[in-house]
Amino acid sequence: MPINWLLLGGHQTQKREVISEQDLNKQEVVTECYCPNGHSILTDKAIFQGHPGLTLKLKSKTSEGLLVISPLIGDRERTFIDFEKKLGEVVDICCPTCSETFPVYNVCPCGAHLVALFTSKKAHFSQCIGICQRLGCLHSELLSERDLRLYNRQDYF
Repeated sequence: MPINWLLLGGHQTQKREVISEQDLNKQEVVTECYCPNGHSILTDKAIFQGHPGLTLKLKSKTSEGLLVISPLIGDRERTFIDFEKKLGEVVDICCPTCSETFPVYNVCPCGAHLVALFTSKKAHFSQCIGICQRLGCLHSELLSERDLRLYNRQDYF
């Protein structure tokens, strides 16, 4: 069983605790997710606890491929497809259909950017979730709309 981590709050600190299987069963699941042009990024390229994954195109200086991430908020499970990952590398996160780059929501404590994935076709920042562009960052799991707003209000970024 993979170890799943939950990020706890704190300015520039990255405290973690183990997420139990019972906690995973209560987690929020992303059931709709779109690029800025309205293409759905939920696909069956990888399934996570019975839910289709969020498929993203990754572009780095040396590689291009796909990343499928768990639709469970806070779950760090993911599958790379035809992409050579290098921990710490900052990548462009794009739509797998139209290759449109997802817009920046804010700066991450690691120095990279949090990008917005939209939970409605309207592509509005009031309805989005976020993910860090740095591979391996503790914020590279999906962050809920609430967490993104909380970071802004408490000046974490």
